[in-house]
Amino acid sequence: MEDNTPATPPQWKRPDEVMRLHMLKKRRALAARMSRSSSSPSGLHDVSDNLNLTTGDCKPPPNKRNCFRRTTPSVKRSSDGTPVLAELDASSDNTLFHLLSSDSTPVPAANSTPTSFSSIFNSFNVDKRKTVAEASPKTKEAAQVPIDWTLRTKVRFMSPKPFPFNATLRTCEEASGITGFVRCVDTGQTTSSLDTSPNARLHQCCLIWQHPWLPWLDLYPRQAAKVSSTADANLNIAAMPALRDSLQRDWSKSFQSLFQLVRARQCPYFYVCANSFTCLFRAAGICGISETHALITPTTRGFRQLLKEEDVEFTLPLKKNSTKRKSVDSESGYETLDSVHSETSSQAGRKESVDNEEGQEDKEIEEDDVSNDKWLESMGIEAAEIRRLNTVQVQQKIDKERDIDKTPESLIMAEGVEAQALFNFLLNCKSCTATTGPLAGIPPTLLAPVAFHGSTLRPNKVRVSKVQVETTSYHSVELQGPVLPHAVLGLCDLLRPTCDQFSLTFANLETTKAFSDTMHAPALSNSPGQKENQSSSLAPCVFGQENLTDCGLSQDNLELFCSSDSNKVQTMESLKFSHGVYSWL
Repeated sequence: MEDNTPATPPQWKRPDEVMRLHMLKKRRALAARMSRSSSSPSGLHDVSDNLNLTTGDCKPPPNKRNCFRRTTPSVKRSSDGTPVLAELDASSDNTLFHLLSSDSTPVPAANSTPTSFSSIFNSFNVDKRKTVAEASPKTKEAAQVPIDWTLRTKVRFMSPKPFPFNATLRTCEEASGITGFVRCVDTGQTTSSLDTSPNARLHQCCLIWQHPWLPWLDLYPRQAAKVSSTADANLNIAAMPALRDSLQRDWSKSFQSLFQLVRARQCPYFYVCANSFTCLFRAAGICGISETHALITPTTRGFRQLLKEEDVEFTLPLKKNSTKRKSVDSESGYETLDSVHSETSSQAGRKESVDNEEGQEDKEIEEDDVSNDKWLESMGIEAAEIRRLNTVQVQQKIDKERDIDKTPESLIMAEGVEAQALFNFLLNCKSCTATTGPLAGIPPTLLAPVAFHGSTLRPNKVRVSKVQVETTSYHSVELQGPVLPHAVLGLCDLLRPTCDQFSLTFANLETTKAFSDTMHAPALSNSPGQKENQSSSLAPCVFGQENLTDCGLSQDNLELFCSSDSNKVQTMESLKFSHGVYSWL
């Protein structure tokens, strides 16, 4: 039987053979790519077109250039292998990647184009360095420790060498320290029978007079959040009228005693720490001011309004002059370019105290309001609409005054007779004592360097230890409690002869930093209106020292406290002594 099946044409291929040739083509193409990439850095060539699908033969790839491949220019590299930025293409992506991954700041090339990545990044880096340099605090140096009127809650001394004192006091050292502090004897310079050892002098620097003193409550700093709730639950003074009134009467006598000591120049200064503000009274001659004066910070508009109602005149020496004088054109409701330029130049050319001119400005504003009301009436505006406009203006003025509340600019200063009026206001002000919270019914805390009626002698807690900073060991002394300005000076004088290097770190009450900034206020130094009165208000240092010889400060410290030089008053976060020079931040 014959096979009538037609024969397969020779040009036809079976499917399995086609797939075998296809897989063979892929393997050979992969092998060609691998061999070519290992031998040459050039791009890969597509060899799929060089294979004959019918026979499976592979033709050698022709040497043709890949039009999609981007040639990489040769880049010069430094000894460490990093590309030289000046040799990079100004518009190349390599420049951008190098700048993003580089830790060092690139140096702009002399011939770089202004629109290149390098020039843009260099300009950003220059601006950043300028900003950091301006924002970073500058270290100041002096041969003497400046005064900082900021209250401290903790001070830590650190030195690579051991301190000449320790925390363990002998009987004679403790007794001599207390006697020297109570009698205001400078045991370091005055010849006496008291013990002059470093331990005794350290104990003398760590004492303070305080009123009131309640053992179950921490009355410094005056922060109700730090007072334990158990103390409030055990004894609620606000709910006991007899106990509350007794504390208030006792506090009034102590406050009067302290103020009389300041007026008699037997006490250089004292602090009144209330729950919402802190007041500093200073004797005449301190900081070169010839009259007794007082500073309060922070304050609110309501508190300042109460002082005005009680006819207590005060100034805001730290408040910036943002009030703009109205020109003739602006009074009519329009501002011309000439009026704006003249107003800006006159404001930039002078620095004047707003508070000394508030009375005059208020009078001018009242006169302007009266004239404006008459003009509006003549225009046919109803009286109700005029009252509404006046109410809006008054509200805007109140909101502007509230902007400085609880800020350093809200510090107020009263001198001379006004300081006496401020004392009377605080003595009879019921808002100085809180009515709610753990400190309800407890009058403000009085802190002073000298004894007064009803005062309690309190020591600061001293802890001596060793601390490890990285691989270096330091000796540390930590004082916890109210640290007054004269105590820092006394401790530095104690350590300076025996320690070549030491540093101090302060834990400050942030709200009291404005006391030190007041001496730099333009109202006290740069105001044109104050220059004539400055010679009469700033007493010579010699008269201040002679009048305050019995205030309890040593002769060297008294000269510093009576100096009228504003550079002698600084705000310090830390202090370092090295090679006979003090530096601080």
